[in-house]
Amino acid sequence: GRGDHTLDGPIYVRGAEPGDTLEIKIRSVEVRLPIAGQSFRPGKGVLADEFNYQKDRVLWIDMKRQTIEYAPGVEVPVKPFWGVIAVAPEPSRGRVGSGPPDVFGGNLDNRDLGAGSTLYLPVQTKGGLVSIGDGHAVQGEGEVCLSAVEASLKGEVQIILHKGMKLHGPRAETATQYMTIGLSPDLNEAARMATSDMVNFIATEKGLSRDDAYMLASAASDLIVSEAVDGTKGVHAVIPKSIFHK
Repeated sequence: GRGDHTLDGPIYVRGAEPGDTLEIKIRSVEVRLPIAGQSFRPGKGVLADEFNYQKDRVLWIDMKRQTIEYAPGVEVPVKPFWGVIAVAPEPSRGRVGSGPPDVFGGNLDNRDLGAGSTLYLPVQTKGGLVSIGDGHAVQGEGEVCLSAVEASLKGEVQIILHKGMKLHGPRAETATQYMTIGLSPDLNEAARMATSDMVNFIATEKGLSRDDAYMLASAASDLIVSEAVDGTKGVHAVIPKSIFHK
């Protein structure tokens, strides 16, 4: 009845202090067991008015084929990731729920943060205190019914401390894309935040003027709604690494 997530951690990172950044590399992540669950709840989800009741379902994962059968002839490939990767919030905030994501990361529910991806989080308190959980076998962008295919996962992460690297919020990258993340109760503001940080990233890391960075973002980056159902909305902007030749 807590209404939040069971997480592994916290992991104390020696030397991590506010003003630093943790680079969290997802070296591997995979489904651990063949059983999973999915549900929706009254008053929750994108279509709360249409599905104002509760339904729970057990789903079975074909571990050899890495697929989930929803119905005869309807199969979804497994694409596992952890929905929650977070550092501890600053001590003045006290204990916070794990539902809404924030500057510390948390329940980002970003399916692009699977194996081979990297998440950057600004340290909020001494030691960083990294927690990871909310295993998803697969999820569509937005997690529209409130639940992904919730499953037990196993994997390996590597945490690298960057002293003096200051970020205002989470950033990420995959093998092929750079990513900035906007988080706000207002979807428009989340989109603005993701876009603004993408412009900052291009200008700072790739040496373009802010005017040119803004236009490049409009030409080559995409805005994706990753989080639609947990109070705080999440939008991430992605831009392909392949367009940068240096």
